[in-house]
Amino acid sequence: MADWPLQFLRPWWLLGFVPLFAIAVFVLRRKYSNSAWENVIDPSLQAHVLEPVSNGRSLHRLLLLLGWFVALLLLSGPVWQQQDVPVYQGQRAQVVLFDLSYSMTNDDIKPDRLTRARFKLSDMLEQARGIQVALVAFAERPYVISPLSDDAKTIAAFLTSLTPEIMPAQGSRVDLAINKGIDLLAQAGIAEGHLVLLSDTEVSAKGIEAAVRVSDAGHRLSIVGVGTAEGAPLRGSNGRFIQDSTGAIVVPQLNRSGLMTMARSGGGVYVDISSDNSDLEALKKVQDSLLIAGDTSEQDQTHNYWVEFSPYVLWVLLGFALLLFRRGVV
Repeated sequence: MADWPLQFLRPWWLLGFVPLFAIAVFVLRRKYSNSAWENVIDPSLQAHVLEPVSNGRSLHRLLLLLGWFVALLLLSGPVWQQQDVPVYQGQRAQVVLFDLSYSMTNDDIKPDRLTRARFKLSDMLEQARGIQVALVAFAERPYVISPLSDDAKTIAAFLTSLTPEIMPAQGSRVDLAINKGIDLLAQAGIAEGHLVLLSDTEVSAKGIEAAVRVSDAGHRLSIVGVGTAEGAPLRGSNGRFIQDSTGAIVVPQLNRSGLMTMARSGGGVYVDISSDNSDLEALKKVQDSLLIAGDTSEQDQTHNYWVEFSPYVLWVLLGFALLLFRRGVV
């Protein structure tokens, strides 16, 4: 613990001394305003003309001004000690890429692909202890729902709103979503991160190229396939089957072999979404391998934090403030 000259964490609160000084001057002038009349009015008449100054009331006003002074001082955050706290910066980061294309509403798995994917994401967040997690939803374009954060509960609050309707345009540009995930890891200074794709997307050359970029950047891309190879006819919001430009009914099918190739290109694993935790265990093995790699190269660091005693003194001030509620004090 190091000692430093007096500093203020919130110096803008010191501006409150300006109106405090003005009020103090006003109170003092009012207190001694009778002294000028005492020089003019006959002493025998002063008792009948001048109102005597109440010492008790003057004391109360003085205490009120003193309390204001102490409160402003405490709010400004005076500090004079720093404490060294160890900080461990490991490579514990995971970016979830969540597919919100309309094909995710298909019901070839029950109750439907989207609901199962949300349940699986909820399970992932529950197990993400000690790991920073980010959430990116995508369709035709990717959108960051939450940047990297160690507060999984906050991310879980967004799960019910993950529907295709929140996407401005439909599509399935998984390559753009992967690029967005790489950007988030780079912005956070993560050398080895894990991208997890929950999707039923079609595999394209651009998707494979994006997966290779993940590996080249030092990260891993794993994929959780949502759906079945057989698929099922896709229904619209009106309950009717959706047709393509040729009039054929759209049947989204899960391309397992293509997704496996993409996962291998990204240095990760492919798993089918499951009703148990077998898929999450496979993802955890990839994440754990990054943790080990990150821990062997990480160095313990320390960060200096100011030790602030103001909150403790504030309780004492609040105790004296209760006296102001007595009748006749102010």
